[in-house]
Amino acid sequence: HRESSEQVNSRCSMSSSPFAAVTINAPPSKVWNILTDIQNWSTIISGIDDVVITKGGPKLEVGLTWDETRVMFGRSETERMEIVEFDDDGYVLKSKSESCGMLMEFEHRIIANESCNDDDGNNDNGGNEKETSVLELYYTSRSLTWMAWTFAWVGLLTRGMMRKVVLQDLNDIKAAAE
Repeated sequence: HRESSEQVNSRCSMSSSPFAAVTINAPPSKVWNILTDIQNWSTIISGIDDVVITKGGPKLEVGLTWDETRVMFGRSETERMEIVEFDDDGYVLKSKSESCGMLMEFEHRIIANESCNDDDGNNDNGGNEKETSVLELYYTSRSLTWMAWTFAWVGLLTRGMMRKVVLQDLNDIKAAAE
């Protein structure tokens, strides 16, 4: 189920600023191919130990579900993830995970960064007109149960650590693309 980027963006319930972002010296299409190669994330993203596709695949599709195992806070944890929406042309990928009474929603966006000139109109990359991209991750979570709501404060305490983990994931995708 593909939708135009306008449809995807108009229904976005994410914050207006990304949770984490990196600039990548590669065109959006190359970054997209790496981002959507979910079955190989464990070889691309250092924080992921294993990925097992449990429903759908291998091509990207709404409903594609996988178990993602990573070490978080010293413990190996496996989360079930699911693609809920994507746009090949607009480079938007939305996924979700439900765990311990929480709904976590992730939105990856890849934006062409075609501006290679400084404020004076001079090329700032040594004359090379290489296309770059910005890979952004938007993240929200909400409690689905009363018990999860009572422990929501833990999420506030771990937000900085979570941002570090996510930024490392994005930097691993950057390294694979460059």
